[in-house]
Amino acid sequence: MGVLETIGNTSLVELRRVVPTDCARIVVKVEGQNPTGSMKDRMARAMVRGAETDGRLRPGGTIVEYTGGSTGASLALVAATVGYRLRIVTSDAFSEDKLVQMAAFGAELTVIPSPKRLITRSLIENMIDTARTIGGEPGTY
Repeated sequence: MGVLETIGNTSLVELRRVVPTDCARIVVKVEGQNPTGSMKDRMARAMVRGAETDGRLRPGGTIVEYTGGSTGASLALVAATVGYRLRIVTSDAFSEDKLVQMAAFGAELTVIPSPKRLITRSLIENMIDTARTIGGEPGTY
């Protein structure tokens, strides 16, 4: 089984004490068992597969995304596994651990500085604009 096949193939755990006896059966998926420890792995895999299927993402292409966390790490894992280049627009306002994780999976980071490391509307707008500019390059999705 490859890495992509493990995504979403997580355990189900029954919560027996959440509801009264003879009521509903409640089970939850243990999303922390996904490769990056996040349910965002499912979204990243689906996004890449969808873009491949409809032709927006072709072999040798580059994925461009603005993010500050789990989505970026999940996309980095999927991109590395499938063989796509990934360019992430992010900021020093976000968790250094997430930035390190994205880079460890091979993502190329464009880090937008934020005064006092605050997440502001102008920071997000700057990240979106930067990602849009990079995404305008040939061969990007």
